[in-house]
Amino acid sequence: MTTKVRTRSRVGLVTAALVVMTAVAGCGGSDGADHDHGHEPMDSGGPTSVLTTPPPPALPDRFAAVDQNDPESVMVAAAQALFSYTPATDPSQAAGAERAAPLLDERFYAENKPAFTVLAPITGRQWDRWASENAVVTARAAVTSDDHPADAPAKVSRVVAVTQTATAPSGAVLDESTLAVYMTATRLGVWRVSALTVH
Repeated sequence: MTTKVRTRSRVGLVTAALVVMTAVAGCGGSDGADHDHGHEPMDSGGPTSVLTTPPPPALPDRFAAVDQNDPESVMVAAAQALFSYTPATDPSQAAGAERAAPLLDERFYAENKPAFTVLAPITGRQWDRWASENAVVTARAAVTSDDHPADAPAKVSRVVAVTQTATAPSGAVLDESTLAVYMTATRLGVWRVSALTVH
């Protein structure tokens, strides 16, 4: 059996050699002797269509202007949602955190839910007064130039100044205060707030 396999292999090799020689001879035909195949462009073998990255996840309409690929944009929008309330209908500050949740790291939000009820230094008496007067508390946020840790490819920290203004239905300003919020955003495909401390 072994001998037959070898014999067949030799016949096959001879046949293959003849086929190759015929193919080479055919290449030197009508193209002319000076045709240089070595300088023909080669197919790179890459994709024939442009590769695209998936779009960022959809956000609620209130965050339509947020650039999810910009950590500062995410921090500012998250801070404004976190510290804005309607005390007459919001049971506590945690309602602001719930609205900001799409911009927060899921694990960070889940592990800190109880703390969000007392995030800003607002007393129960003050909250009740705002509620009785149908006040709306609006937060404005801006990234400051304060010192912060050096940026990393997937982690950015900033100090964000947050000004809370409580306004009566008449437009009268009832209270105004400013907080310094130390925020960290982590890149999880897109940027999300993963830590914060209020000072």
